[in-house]
Amino acid sequence: MPPDPAPRPTREAPRILVVRRDNIGDLVCTLPVFEGIRRRYPNAHIGALVNSYNAPLLDGNPHIDRVHVYTKSKHRPDGGMRALVRDRLGLVAGLRKERYRTVLHAGSRPRSEMRALTRLAGISEQILDQGTNRPLHEVERVYGLLRTLDIPGPAPAPHLVLAPQAVTDARETLAAHGYEQAIGLHISAREDENRWPLGHFAALIREGAGRGHRFVVFWSPGEASRAEHPGDDARARELLDRCRDLPALGYPTRDLLSLAAGLSAVRVLVGSDGGHVHIAAAVGTPVVGLYCNHKVIQWRPWGAGHVVLHGKRVDAIPVDAVLERLWR
Repeated sequence: MPPDPAPRPTREAPRILVVRRDNIGDLVCTLPVFEGIRRRYPNAHIGALVNSYNAPLLDGNPHIDRVHVYTKSKHRPDGGMRALVRDRLGLVAGLRKERYRTVLHAGSRPRSEMRALTRLAGISEQILDQGTNRPLHEVERVYGLLRTLDIPGPAPAPHLVLAPQAVTDARETLAAHGYEQAIGLHISAREDENRWPLGHFAALIREGAGRGHRFVVFWSPGEASRAEHPGDDARARELLDRCRDLPALGYPTRDLLSLAAGLSAVRVLVGSDGGHVHIAAAVGTPVVGLYCNHKVIQWRPWGAGHVVLHGKRVDAIPVDAVLERLWR
């Protein structure tokens, strides 16, 4: 790996805003951008504009000076137009106060609303994805936008900063139940084609139990009917009921940080394409990822030590294939 580029002279202190208003995995894949800017411009003022439900993932990040929170209209509890306008005007005022001069739109399809808001905030230089014919991982694609700022690759690995006490608490919780060094299973996926059947998870737990393994089950919290963020409480209850006589421990999480801490405490994670896979990789947990064929190149877990199994649909991936990777 080539050495890091030499830092810019300390007199150079650009004010840069990175916009990533997409889903959880998208933001995790953008984390190297903040580190890359900080390495190149140590005195830079670096801001992040992210979704309200993703923002906790940036807590304690040493490369970010200011986090601006954007709430999608469908996620506002009141849903009123007046409240929405007030929110957007407050966002513009906050951006103006920070005096950014450059905005990097990290999404592959920058939203017109974000471009308009950042222009209203007086940000003159707008960096957009120009597209490429070469298939790239999302980490590579986003980090490539930094060439405009004279920041070459390769990208560092995404890394999530967790509070040490949260990690300790998660490990102690599992140890108290006898589940230290257990295998993690995350059963949720936003899209139907990415969902591994509960029967497959149950078969994996049953076979693993016969080999002396224990399992920790994670899922997206809430009920499936919740409009803002549909959850998998019902599916988790069903799986744990099926496995009530087997070594499977449910691990409910209240937010993304408690999920990240829990994922850091398991030996390996089995999960399909989704934000949890990228979180696990970013906290140093090996992943056995279950993917549709067309998602592998761009959205596989980034870094060494991970395994990806794929098929036309995730439900086509057999239990035996996962077992083979886990017991190897």
